[in-house]
Amino acid sequence: MTRTNRMSPRQSVLPDISSPLVCQITVTAVSIAVFALVWQTIAAAFTPRQFPGIIALMKNVWVVISGGDRFAPVVTYGTTITRVVTGFMISMVLATFWGVIMGVQQSMTDYLAGPLFVLLTVPSVVWAFVGVLWLGLTEFAVPVLVIVLIVFPYLTTIIWEGTRDLNEDLLKMATTYDARRSHIWRDIYLPHIKPVLFGAMRVGLAVSWKLALVAEVFGTATGVGVAVNYHFEAFDTGMVIAWAIPVMGVMIIADRLLRWSERQAAQKRGYDTETTNLIA
Repeated sequence: MTRTNRMSPRQSVLPDISSPLVCQITVTAVSIAVFALVWQTIAAAFTPRQFPGIIALMKNVWVVISGGDRFAPVVTYGTTITRVVTGFMISMVLATFWGVIMGVQQSMTDYLAGPLFVLLTVPSVVWAFVGVLWLGLTEFAVPVLVIVLIVFPYLTTIIWEGTRDLNEDLLKMATTYDARRSHIWRDIYLPHIKPVLFGAMRVGLAVSWKLALVAEVFGTATGVGVAVNYHFEAFDTGMVIAWAIPVMGVMIIADRLLRWSERQAAQKRGYDTETTNLIA
């Protein structure tokens, strides 16, 4: 008579606590719980208008997204996100071109690094003021200009460092076998640069969102930055934070998607993306 090994109910129901997914979910849940507890403890020492608690803050978020505030949420968020995406995409294209040239052609580094470092030293507020002086109060020009002039140098530096880290032995081997230039780019450069680009995109998208608010405060009449500034002048901390939370959620989702894409690209290259995990 044969005996069959049956899985006990305990084994079939309980998840494997050693799995990476369970560990990550547990750590995230604990972190959120601790953050909420600390936030609520601090909020108890202030008025809701100065430092709102979690429940009061969620009520403010509902007021924002339901259209209960003086600013229309669809138009306000749509305008800001459009500015962020436009500035980010322009920055990414310029940074990829500039950074790859500096990484591949070492002789060009001396010529291109100087202007890059100059741009890195200029504060975002300065570009916001200069943009208003140059272009006036515009819907898109000033925010996009500020995003590009600040984000582009940072992304260029990331892509430059990642590109020049290429294994020189691969290039020497390709040269020895007289490989075509197009094949070298397709089989060596592009697989190496792809994870770097995803990492740069994650950084650039997060920074672009922050800069958009600064630019909107100084250089536009619409957008989340304008709504935030309005409630700041009214000393309403809850509404200031509430207007930022929905876009923060969108940015977190976009970052997770880019991080997943980065991991997929890195696995094909055979290395871990945690070393390039800058903002996770």
